[in-house]
Amino acid sequence: RRRHSPRSNQTSRSLRQRCPRGLSSAWYAGRMDAWNSIGDVATTFALGNDQRVALERYAELVLAWRAANITAVRGKADVARLLVGEALSLLDVPELRTRGADTWLDLGSGGGVPGLPLAVVMPSVSMTLLDATSRKCAFLREAVVAADVSSRTRVVCARSEHYAAMGSPGREAFSVVIARAVAPLSVLVELAAPLVRPGGVLAASKTGHAASVEVPEAGCAATVCGFGSPVVRTLPRSPLSDAVCVVYEKVRTTRADIPRRAGMATKRPLGDSHGPSPTAGSATIVAAAKGGR
Repeated sequence: RRRHSPRSNQTSRSLRQRCPRGLSSAWYAGRMDAWNSIGDVATTFALGNDQRVALERYAELVLAWRAANITAVRGKADVARLLVGEALSLLDVPELRTRGADTWLDLGSGGGVPGLPLAVVMPSVSMTLLDATSRKCAFLREAVVAADVSSRTRVVCARSEHYAAMGSPGREAFSVVIARAVAPLSVLVELAAPLVRPGGVLAASKTGHAASVEVPEAGCAATVCGFGSPVVRTLPRSPLSDAVCVVYEKVRTTRADIPRRAGMATKRPLGDSHGPSPTAGSATIVAAAKGGR
């Protein structure tokens, strides 16, 4: 019979406890000790004192709402790393920095990531946090006030298919749509494209492995929805291993029958019925340079 040392079992158990659901311990462990507080994040991104205080208030609110399951993250250090730090790593994406004075939307905002931390550190951005779950929207409304961004950040509680439908206020209304842990790219491009105005971008946070699988699968859907070929940006200041941002630019208006009715993008992604696209299925991988705010 194989024997396991108590120390080995204890280490493994500790790692499982610290690793949030949805992240494998082997992947997560390599960067888990990068930051331990909002102060560490503020130092890394050269934030002002007011921004640090605002993010600390947001982090405290996340922990206060743990019982409502707003996010799987539970500890202070993980809030700093996996929510705030990962959100701010998008500051290194040039397609986002050049649109820093425009209207942004965080699709499936949930616990406010990445939209709310970015709203704190990008004072020229007008941010909309979109989520369909009422308890998450209630949290977001409190978080916007706690982070002192209520004058330029609003919460919309609706399904994206409804908010982006023809004649709805979200239809092609945003220069930037950001999304983290919402859906595979083959689904996400249909949900996001009707929200992005021509010339704007969708920026999706992914792992490099996920991007390598999902970008080809999303090729047809991206083309149908009006996106060009994506660029995959590495995120050098992310606390997570293998973190990238997949950026799609909107090259033409989304046709009127997209998005389809609620749930159809997930049940039958556009590529399933239209076949693969040889052009939009490839991506250019670019290392993002560290950038300022």
